[in-house]
Amino acid sequence: MPANSSQRKLEFVSKLLHWGDQNRRDFRWRHTQDPYNVLVAELLVQRTKAVQVEPVYLKFLERWSNVGSLSRAKEQEIRSVVGTLGLDYRAKRIQTIARRIMELFGGKIPDEPVELRRLYGKGFGDYMANAILCFAFGQDVPVVDKNVERILKRVFSVDVRNDGHRDKRLWTFAAGLVPKHKAKEYNWSLLDFGALLCTARNPKCSVCPMRGICDYVKNSLPNPI
Repeated sequence: MPANSSQRKLEFVSKLLHWGDQNRRDFRWRHTQDPYNVLVAELLVQRTKAVQVEPVYLKFLERWSNVGSLSRAKEQEIRSVVGTLGLDYRAKRIQTIARRIMELFGGKIPDEPVELRRLYGKGFGDYMANAILCFAFGQDVPVVDKNVERILKRVFSVDVRNDGHRDKRLWTFAAGLVPKHKAKEYNWSLLDFGALLCTARNPKCSVCPMRGICDYVKNSLPNPI
C-alpha cells in the first residue's frame, strides 16, 4: 500500500485515536481552552519532558495569571520559577513573547495564523502557533515537532530534509492526516505516541498498533507482523 494511500492514512488516524483513547496522558493544561494557559504550557514543555512540567506550570500560573502580569515580570523572576526545567534562555524568551503580545495585541492572544506569525522568533514558530490554534481555539491544524517528524517518517517514509519538523512538505503531509473535529485528541495522541511507544531509541514495535502499516517495521525488523 503506497505511502500516499488514502486508505492507509485513514487507518493510521483510526488506530492512533483508538490507541489514544486508552493511553493518552493526562496533564492539567489539557483541561483548559484558555489561550494564555496553553501558551504557558507549550513554552514550558519545549525540549522538556512533559511529566516534569506540571508542578512548574501550576506555580507559574499562580504567579502570573495573564499576559499583562507576565509582561511586567523581570527575567530573573521568571527564571526563579522555571529554572528547574533547564534551558537558561527560556526565561528571556518567555518575557519577550509576553511583551510582544502586549505590544501587538494588547495582551489578547490571537486566533488567526497570520496574526500569530507576527510573534515568530526565538521560542515561537509554526509548532507554537498551531498548538495554540488547536488546543485553545479548536482548529483542525497539525502540530509537528521532532517526535511527530519521527513517527511520520517511520510509518510513511515521508521524504524530508534533516530538520524535517521545519520542512513545509512534512507540515503539508501532516495537515492531510488531521481528522475534522478531533484535532485535539489526534494531536495529543500523536505527541504521546512518540513519547511512550514510537520513541527515538528502542521503539516498542512489537506491541505497536501501526506495525501492520509501518514502513520502518516492514523494512527494519524480521517477521514484522
